[in-house]
Amino acid sequence: MIPTSTRRARLFRMAVAALVAVPLLASCGLAKGGQANPDGAGDGGGAPTQVTVWHEFTAGSEAAGIKEINKGFTDQKKFTVKQRPIANEQLFTVLRTGLAGSLPPDVVQYEGYQQTRDFAKAGQLTDLTDIWTANQDKFLLPESAKASCSYEGKIYCIPYTFATGSQIYYNADILKKQGIAPPTTYEEFLAAAEKLKGAGIAPIAIGAKDGWPAEHWWMLFLVQRCGVATVEKAEAKSGAKFTDPCFVQAAEDLASLSAKGYFSKGAASDDYGTALSVYRAGKAAFFQTGSWLAGGLVSEPTTFATEILPFPRMADDQHPGDIVGAVTHVFGIPSKAKNPDGARAYLDYLMSDPATTAWAKSGNLSLRSGAVEQNTPQALQPLWKSVLAADASLPWLENELPPGVGEDKIYNGTAALVAGRMQPKEFVQSVQTALDAAK
Repeated sequence: MIPTSTRRARLFRMAVAALVAVPLLASCGLAKGGQANPDGAGDGGGAPTQVTVWHEFTAGSEAAGIKEINKGFTDQKKFTVKQRPIANEQLFTVLRTGLAGSLPPDVVQYEGYQQTRDFAKAGQLTDLTDIWTANQDKFLLPESAKASCSYEGKIYCIPYTFATGSQIYYNADILKKQGIAPPTTYEEFLAAAEKLKGAGIAPIAIGAKDGWPAEHWWMLFLVQRCGVATVEKAEAKSGAKFTDPCFVQAAEDLASLSAKGYFSKGAASDDYGTALSVYRAGKAAFFQTGSWLAGGLVSEPTTFATEILPFPRMADDQHPGDIVGAVTHVFGIPSKAKNPDGARAYLDYLMSDPATTAWAKSGNLSLRSGAVEQNTPQALQPLWKSVLAADASLPWLENELPPGVGEDKIYNGTAALVAGRMQPKEFVQSVQTALDAAK
């Protein structure tokens, strides 16, 4: 049973213990008021009308899923799709520029939360409350999901995918060869890292150049050291601060991994793709990232046995049911869209059975009720079960905080912790100072 949500209606009842080591394969009705289609498309007459869609699905399960969705939509022979895949690292900047300009796309995919609030406040998104109201019963966790799309009581996007970040991928062949059992506690994880380092093997592949991979590590420590409720209070500037001891300790945990030499060579200068390549080449034992990688590994498996573990918990962890994860893909219609009717038709299709089935079958955690359970590859099922059963889930900080805090101070600061260029207390103070100055 799904409990009442918290402040932003996105805490989920979970049991992280349900996530066990899982072997992977080795080796989103047209409304009144829209512009009329000059060619008659949408009412059976004339040629198809093009719908432009911007999204971040450039590879893996996401690229495969959106390809199938676009094909199904165009097969209806009412509209065609012109898509623009945007690399994750450039997404936020490109979207802000596009939405502020005179030629935005008809449909935009982004990551919700603070972006929704910013875009809606600026008048750059269309009110989609009617579409969400008509379809919310189709989705699991509707009250939690809509938090990513809400601003002042209205819904400005359609939540589509949940991603969990509370897992770590590992090379089972390396661990077996080194006589290391998959770690079930953080203390065992540190011991494994030390042994791997002694054997000349990089324990952890990470590319902190763009900031967010290092931020993910800090968040994994935050949910254990502080708990989701405390982090939310700090974000709201009510009852907690990022300079509180638990935040400092989490930063020290991250800095310690680097100081002990547990990160791969080039950790501070490599980007995410490079670090993933290091892991896929068998040159590092562990790789931490979101559930999107699990879907990607199903279609593009490693040459060794990759398995997944819940991120190891510390012996003194006071928040064992708290995890990292959130709605990560939402779809909206810019207020200046040239083809709003086509855009609404696209969103209608996104919420259809064929679209959500294709999305889940490609290896994505669809929010549509039953889609994952019935269609997603077995390797991802335990991750989904964990999503349906934790005490609390913490969205990625850059999606909940102003850009000058999340994408600047936290991204750059956690990268600096990995590089040894900043001390933990200095880092958390920079975050709090930026948050205090933010409007």
